[in-house]
Amino acid sequence: MKRIFLIGDSIRVGYDSHVRALLEDRAQLYWPNDNARFAHYTLRYAQDWACQDCDPERIDVVHWNNGLWDVLHLMDDETPQTPPDEYRRCLTRIARRLKRIFPNARIVFALTTSVVEERMAPHFHRYNAEIEAYNAAAREVMAQEGVAVDDLYAVSAAMPLDWHSPDGTHFTEEGYRALAEAVAKALEPYLD
Repeated sequence: MKRIFLIGDSIRVGYDSHVRALLEDRAQLYWPNDNARFAHYTLRYAQDWACQDCDPERIDVVHWNNGLWDVLHLMDDETPQTPPDEYRRCLTRIARRLKRIFPNARIVFALTTSVVEERMAPHFHRYNAEIEAYNAAAREVMAQEGVAVDDLYAVSAAMPLDWHSPDGTHFTEEGYRALAEAVAKALEPYLD
């Protein structure tokens, strides 16, 4: 049975148990009891998370995301929390670090999910145009690092509006199940 380690923000927290149920006969899933937040936070804590509940050398696949916290505008900030160039540098460092922490694993990066901009509070905002730009940068980094990409942005952008939560960032159970199905499909090639 394959071993999969999921790393990600609150979107991962919403779909992780659904992915486990979808793959229960084919894979053991692990994830940290922590929200991966910003890319810098993941860079700092990835090793700690890997050593909590599993043997990193026995993990076959790592599925990871960062982005929603990085593109966040707080209060009247004109720029995202993590500038684009810093996001790119940090993703590169994370990809390389994950390869060292999980030396026998394939790494898959999940693109940041879309948001419903008009549902967001003015002091806590994200913009799809920036998410798309950060996702484009992530695709470039992952191509350079030999990391597969799971396009959760396309999945979330195609969802019915009522599958998005009232806060504009998260999802309903239907939305999380759809994301879980996409994650399971992205993991499928690594399960045999």
